[in-house]
Amino acid sequence: MEYEKLGQFYLGTVNEDRDGDGRPDFMLFDSRELRTHAICVGMTGSGKTGLGIAMLEEAAMDGIPAIIVDPKGDMGNLLLSFPGLTAEEFRPWVQEGEAKAKGITVNELAEEKAEAWRAGLTASTQTGDRIRVMRERSDFALYTPGGLFGRPLSVEGLFDAPQEKETEILNDMVVSATSSLLHLIGIEADPIKSREHVFLSEIIRQRWREGKAADLPHLIQAVQNPPVKTIGVMDIETFFPEKNRFDLALQLNSILASPSFSSFLQGEPLNIDSLLYTAEGKPRLSILSLSHLSDAERMFFVTLLLNQMITWMRNKQGTDSLRALFYMDEIFGYFPPVANPPSKLPLLTLLKQARAYGLGIVLATQNPADLDYKGLSNIGSWFIGRLSTERDRSRLLEGMVDTAQVGLERGSLSETIANLEKRQFLLRRPSEKEPTLFTTRFCMSYLAGPLSRDQTALLARAGMEAADKIDTEVSPTIIDTVPAPAQTETEPPETTEAVVQSGQITQAPIATAGIPVYYLHDTTALGGKYVPALLAYLSIHYDNEKHSISKDRELLRITPLNDDLVTVDWNESHVYEPGEIKSEDQAPAGATYAPLPADARKKTNFTQWQRLAVDHAYRNDTLDYYTHKELKMFSEPGETERDFAARVQLAAREERDAALDKLKDQFEIKQKTLEGKIIRAEERVDRETEQSKDAKRQTAISFGSAVLGALLGKSLVSQSSVGRAGTAAKSASRSKRQAEDIVRAEQALERLVAEKTELDAETEQALSDLAAVYDTASENVETVQIKPLKRDITVKAFALLWVPEAMFS
Repeated sequence: MEYEKLGQFYLGTVNEDRDGDGRPDFMLFDSRELRTHAICVGMTGSGKTGLGIAMLEEAAMDGIPAIIVDPKGDMGNLLLSFPGLTAEEFRPWVQEGEAKAKGITVNELAEEKAEAWRAGLTASTQTGDRIRVMRERSDFALYTPGGLFGRPLSVEGLFDAPQEKETEILNDMVVSATSSLLHLIGIEADPIKSREHVFLSEIIRQRWREGKAADLPHLIQAVQNPPVKTIGVMDIETFFPEKNRFDLALQLNSILASPSFSSFLQGEPLNIDSLLYTAEGKPRLSILSLSHLSDAERMFFVTLLLNQMITWMRNKQGTDSLRALFYMDEIFGYFPPVANPPSKLPLLTLLKQARAYGLGIVLATQNPADLDYKGLSNIGSWFIGRLSTERDRSRLLEGMVDTAQVGLERGSLSETIANLEKRQFLLRRPSEKEPTLFTTRFCMSYLAGPLSRDQTALLARAGMEAADKIDTEVSPTIIDTVPAPAQTETEPPETTEAVVQSGQITQAPIATAGIPVYYLHDTTALGGKYVPALLAYLSIHYDNEKHSISKDRELLRITPLNDDLVTVDWNESHVYEPGEIKSEDQAPAGATYAPLPADARKKTNFTQWQRLAVDHAYRNDTLDYYTHKELKMFSEPGETERDFAARVQLAAREERDAALDKLKDQFEIKQKTLEGKIIRAEERVDRETEQSKDAKRQTAISFGSAVLGALLGKSLVSQSSVGRAGTAAKSASRSKRQAEDIVRAEQALERLVAEKTELDAETEQALSDLAAVYDTASENVETVQIKPLKRDITVKAFALLWVPEAMFS
């Protein structure tokens, strides 16, 4: 497709035909311009949501990940993209009420929607194949923070001490975190004048400086028993008496005890890298739906999220390429002109600093009167849709025209904005002197409107990755690991019979002496049947001089003890990281037990099984190391596949952008040279044409004079008549030469135009070749497996472990 340009977002069509093909030109937007951020302003019904979704679809096409904050529930439509464009795909998402209002069935409405999308995509030169490519290149996920009905995100770790070292940024994070907590309990506190704010900020600041978490339980305790003795020069009792501190602690405790807040502590950990990339490194667009939350809860979550974005951003290297997008579908109330809500400070920090790290901020609103335009002066691109009220237009233009380039006149702009049609936008961007008027393209995603709670839940749950689910019905408590066994050479005692009641073994059979025994409690049910297993706690050292790798790893392997021909097979084992499971030395209450295989009563067998565990680790427990040969990149120690793939994609995009700039510079010189020649050739054709016309007129006059003179001279041919005839003949010859000059000039122009066409084709081919090189960069990540030496495998603990029967069923 003509609009599939390298690094360009296809957003629609401009209202002019610059290339003369009889069709409106494509509206292409350089994705790198989003590093200077963008804002989309338009009244309800202007097509603002469609523009935002189209922009995010293009990001997905280009492999650019995004975090999308969705206060209203519209952006979940990004998950409603159907490559087949069939009525069956649309059927679950059409509204039954709309079908009744039209007097048709739901199936007929689904067919109507499918036909509308097929026609709309065709009109914008798109097909279902483009939708398929989009879904192949990027992953889409819908989250419901604070909502257990969908795919919740846990904010529990967001109060951990940030890694930020710069005092100013750390102080800003303290202020916004404090403000968000106080906002949640209904206190709109001034960071300077409010005692609650100053006091709580000091506690959070101190804990973060010590590298400790400032979570609610610790804060409540610290409020009652302050770790600080003075605030400023005043003692704590004078500044904030105990009674007032107790009231604040009660309010904070009420949050901790409330069922709604507990929902914020459940679900997947809120991790920025996980929101931007899958575990395999595939770019992800994560929609964070907040429509189910109260205003205070939204402010609380958004503020914490913004602080996390700052921390994440500051831990990345700077880049001139677009690394990721942060999109807010409605910023009303989050960035007001006068008030200072908790979200304003971190959002302002992002607008000022995110550009250097390749993080593009895109904001949208239908309330232009409630924006801090001074803060928005950091935004480069403005997408302006229809605004019907004079107040909205005036407020927008007051903030925008002051920093506008040549060509922006307030009066004409106001009139243009007032008369914009649906899906029409005026774009002001740094790279253009004049604003561009364009119409948005048809969205690939089905715009079903704000999603209902049930629809959100369905999409959120459908998007959960299989890797995030627990493989078995057992849910081990995540706390600690197995203690090292005491070494002893005690001889095995005589066999001890297990306690049997009602045909069931109610006490764990005893193995040989010297072998520690532990229990993995089933947290899903009381009692239950337990079966014997072996647990090996291994420490493995990996060393590879070629790749400069020297890394230690600890892991736990649990394998069943079978009463069969092969008692132990480590190929059946489950592997865990230390701290992922908790084993106890006390038997679970009400448990029953399977018999212990006879081989487990001989200590020599345990020694052999331990050797087999080491052999299995030697053969199977390799260290995965990642490399990209074309980019000459290697993973760092401890770097996950996701993080390495993200780094590769950014490096590829940086190289692509640099190559693209070089290519553009190279061809731009040729283009300008040819365009100059074409202009001069066109001027020559015009000049030769005018001269030819003059020559023809002169020839006609000369011939006319000669004929007239001959007629008036009666029978005598005068000397003057003969002279005029000669002049006419010369004029005719000159006119002929002028006509020949025109032909030569036109031929020269045609050659130049053909050369220009050939150069355009050469440019397009070069861009296509460049795209082919970098589009698949992330697919060329190779995994190198580093095997340990046997001498580098140490058994830290080896024990008999009783586990719930379901673990190996």
